[in-house]
Amino acid sequence: MSSITSNLSNLTARYPFLNRRGLVIFFCFAYLWALIYSKFVISVAMICLIAMSVFELDLEKKHSLQLNSQLRSNWQTFISNKAYLAVTLFFFLILITGIYSADMKYLLERLRIKLPFLLLPFAFASMSSLKEKEYLSIFYFFLFLLFGSAILVGFGYWQNYETITENLGKGQPIPTPVNHIRFSLMMAFSIIGGIVLYFRNFYWKWAWEKWLILGIVGFLFFFIHVLSVRSGILVLYASLLFLSLRYAFLQKKYFLGAASVIVLLCIPAIAYNSIEGFKQKVDYTIWDWQQYYYDLPLRSSDASRLISFKVGLEICQKEKWLGVGAGDLRKEVHQIYDQRFPEIKDKKMPHNQFISVCAGMGMIGLAVFMLAFFFPLFYKKIKSDALFITLHLIIFASFFTENTIENSVGVGFYVFFLLLGIHFLSTKNTSPLFN
Repeated sequence: MSSITSNLSNLTARYPFLNRRGLVIFFCFAYLWALIYSKFVISVAMICLIAMSVFELDLEKKHSLQLNSQLRSNWQTFISNKAYLAVTLFFFLILITGIYSADMKYLLERLRIKLPFLLLPFAFASMSSLKEKEYLSIFYFFLFLLFGSAILVGFGYWQNYETITENLGKGQPIPTPVNHIRFSLMMAFSIIGGIVLYFRNFYWKWAWEKWLILGIVGFLFFFIHVLSVRSGILVLYASLLFLSLRYAFLQKKYFLGAASVIVLLCIPAIAYNSIEGFKQKVDYTIWDWQQYYYDLPLRSSDASRLISFKVGLEICQKEKWLGVGAGDLRKEVHQIYDQRFPEIKDKKMPHNQFISVCAGMGMIGLAVFMLAFFFPLFYKKIKSDALFITLHLIIFASFFTENTIENSVGVGFYVFFLLLGIHFLSTKNTSPLFN
C-alpha cells in the first residue's frame, strides 16, 4: 500500500492535473464539452463535482474514502454567501408549487431539470479559490470548444449548402449538435469571453496565443451570422453595445463609443448583402411577422411563438398571485390550445421565461424569480466583471423570446457560468479595465 501511495504522490507531483485542484478543472472542462455533445456526461460531471465536495480520498488511511475534512467549513462558506443561496431559489420555486400541482409526473420532470440549481452551488462553494489564470482558462477552453463545434457545423452546412440555405428561407435552422438556440447563446458568450481574454492579454503558454484568440473571435463573429439564429445574434449585439458604451464611459473615450455604435449598426446590413443564409433568415422573419399581423391561417414559427405568449398570458390571468402550479402548466396550456386554437397541432409552451414563471407560479413567484436572478449581480461580496455582467445580459435578453432555463442544456449553461463567476469574484478583485 505504501508503494502505491508513493507512486500516486509522484504522479500528482509530476502531473498536476491529477491532483484535486486539477481534477476540478478537468470536470469543469468535461461539463462544458457535454453541454454540446452529451447530456449524460453533464450529469456525470456534475455528480463528480458534487462528490469531490463531499468526499476525499486518502490512501494512507485504512478507509481511503472519507467525508471531506473541510465539509463543515465548506458548508459555512456556502450558507454565508447569500449569492449561492439565491441560486437555489430556482429549484425551490418549482418545489413549492408541488403543493397545489396535480400532475406529479410533469412536476418531477421540472424538478429534475432544475436540480443543478440545488446541488451545484455547494459544489462550487467547496472549491479552492481559483487563480485568475485558472478562471480565464475555463473561458479559453470554452472558446476553443465553440470554435471546433462551429467548424463541424460549417462543414455539414458546406456539404448540403443549397438544401440548408433553402430551408433557412423556410424558417428551419442549420443543423447543430445541440438545440440551435442554446448553441447560438453559448457562441455569443464565447465571443464575449474571447474579447475579454484578448484585452486581458491572456495566453496559456505562448504570447502569440492572444492573436490566435482574436482570430477565433473574428471567425465566430462571422459564423454566428452564418448560423442565422436570431436569439444569438441579438444578445451578442446587445452585449457588444453595452460593453462598448461602458468602456467608452469609464475610459472617457466618447468618440470611440459613438464609433462602436455606428459600426455595430452597419454590420447587420453588410451581413444581409453578403451572407445568403442570413439574408434568407431576415426575409423569412419579415414574412413570418406578416402571417401573424394579418391573422393568416398558415402558422409559422414566429406566429406560433406569439400565440404561445397569448396562451401563457391567459393562464396568468387565472391565478394571478400563485399561478396554476409548475406541474399543471403543460395541462393548462394544452387545454387553451384545444379551446381557442384547435387547428394548431404543435402546442408550444409559452416561449417567454417570464410568462412561463408567472403562469406557473404567479406574480409572487415571478418576483422571487427576478430576485434570485439579479441578486448575485448586485450582491456586495461580488465584484462583477465584464463576463459576469454579460452572462446576465445574455440570459435576461433571451428570456423575452425563449424558455431558456426550461431544459437541461439551458440550465447547465446558465448555472455553470453563474456559479463560476460567484465563486471567483467573491474572493478575487478583477483588472481595472473590466472591473
